[in-house]
Amino acid sequence: MSCRQQCKRISRRQFLKRGGGQALGAALAATGFGSTIEAGEPNNGPDDLDKYDFLMPRVKFTHEKREVDRWNVRPGGDANLLRELSSAIRCRVKPIRRAYDWQPQWSAEGQLNAVVAFDELKDLEKYPFLFMTGENHYTFDDRQKANLKEYILRGGFLLMDDCVVASGGDFFYQSSYALLEEVFSSGALKRIPPEHEVFHNVYDLGETGLPLMQQLTPIPIPGFRRPAQSPIPHMHGQNHGARGVFIGDRLAVFLSSTDLHCGWCDSRGQVFGRHNYEKAIQMGINIIMYAISH
Repeated sequence: MSCRQQCKRISRRQFLKRGGGQALGAALAATGFGSTIEAGEPNNGPDDLDKYDFLMPRVKFTHEKREVDRWNVRPGGDANLLRELSSAIRCRVKPIRRAYDWQPQWSAEGQLNAVVAFDELKDLEKYPFLFMTGENHYTFDDRQKANLKEYILRGGFLLMDDCVVASGGDFFYQSSYALLEEVFSSGALKRIPPEHEVFHNVYDLGETGLPLMQQLTPIPIPGFRRPAQSPIPHMHGQNHGARGVFIGDRLAVFLSSTDLHCGWCDSRGQVFGRHNYEKAIQMGINIIMYAISH
């Protein structure tokens, strides 16, 4: 890398950190999202979108195994990321209350700072950034697929992160891959190269790119419910690399199989180590800042 390129990259990171709140506000205004808000909506109303620079809605959807995993698993990961984002970028984010690290296992009603589903396009139009995570297979119906495509084509961004626990496989990743290939055409989901700016805009993640979460020791995962006599579950991301859907030059969907969200839950470094927690947080911040500035 030339000196000129390096200085440009450092200047960009410093700018985003120094003027984060203003950068977020200007970027969000430019997207046009939030212009169709209706008064009186609980938890996702106009006051939130006026008061805060950033909200991170969870996507509500139906898993294949409802008793094992849910769309609203581990809100403490979301809470940690938003807290770290607010500190690093100096912006106003709507906090997620009573959630930290691995607790609670599932969010309570109204605990997340916003919730959406792909059932109604008007609910999606308020938010330029959505987050979706899970462990098991799932499917979208035709209406949800159409709304997903329209949301992305209108400038929205979707982060999808697979979680793998115990002997489970990368089922959420497989379902997401199939869904995106169907909605955006075969071959639309492409590998995101390590030199892409999403890996370098605020934090430089070097040549490694997407962090991979691998459990260091077989310790109990706080709050994890498992059948009696079953072994302590391991958490192990699947290293398929970062993949995404591009609309022109814009990265519009980021698909991860490496358990980024689980990494956000581990601020004490008990499961993955403190270094991996920091890398997972940095990746999350990079993704958010890329999404709202493109």
